[in-house]
Amino acid sequence: MGLHPLFTLGGRLQLCASMARPGTALADIGTDHAYLPIWLAKQGLVSRAIAADIRPGPLQSAQQNIRRYRVEELVSTRLSDGLEAIFSIEADDIVIAGMGGEMMIQIIKNASWLRDGEKRLILQPMTSVPQLREFLAGEGFAVLREQAAVEDGYAYSAMQVQYAPEKAGTDSLYPYIGKLDAATEDNRAYMRKVIAQLEKKAGGLAVSGRQEEAAALIRTAEQINMKMKRER
Repeated sequence: MGLHPLFTLGGRLQLCASMARPGTALADIGTDHAYLPIWLAKQGLVSRAIAADIRPGPLQSAQQNIRRYRVEELVSTRLSDGLEAIFSIEADDIVIAGMGGEMMIQIIKNASWLRDGEKRLILQPMTSVPQLREFLAGEGFAVLREQAAVEDGYAYSAMQVQYAPEKAGTDSLYPYIGKLDAATEDNRAYMRKVIAQLEKKAGGLAVSGRQEEAAALIRTAEQINMKMKRER
């Protein structure tokens, strides 16, 4: 069987890949087809990787892809509900991408070994992002790096996180844009998305008579817009 040419990661997973530390052991939670760990292994960027999923079906697809790209010696699969079947010694970088923020919160809550400054979480939430950021700060997890990527017209944010209570400070904009700056067009696209969401929510609050809450959200949207203009 000939060697299959390596696929190209989409912008969302490429962003997560850029946050993995070269040479570390990695676990990809909710791996689906194992594209991320396979790509990292083929690039020589991980010492080993676990592709984990709660569902047997995606793991079968992952196993087929691992064989197809001949990375069996570097990438293994694991049936796991979150991190329940992953041991601390097996992973230094833990990727949780493409799932809701509330689910991520539960996974992190259930894995006390993540409260270790040597570990890194790479998180790419699809929903409930403000709640996730507030949870992280409240539990002593600091966002070391955050960046956005646009894929198929939609802006996503990914963050590299460390347990470091002394660094886990926040400001009024943190729940909404985290540590993003306005230096890239993708970051600005994410900020514009957040502004639109805040304005829509404020409109709904105003209609229901909750004027003060609506005004607070509008002020936050204006602050994000000013930050975006200032940092361009």
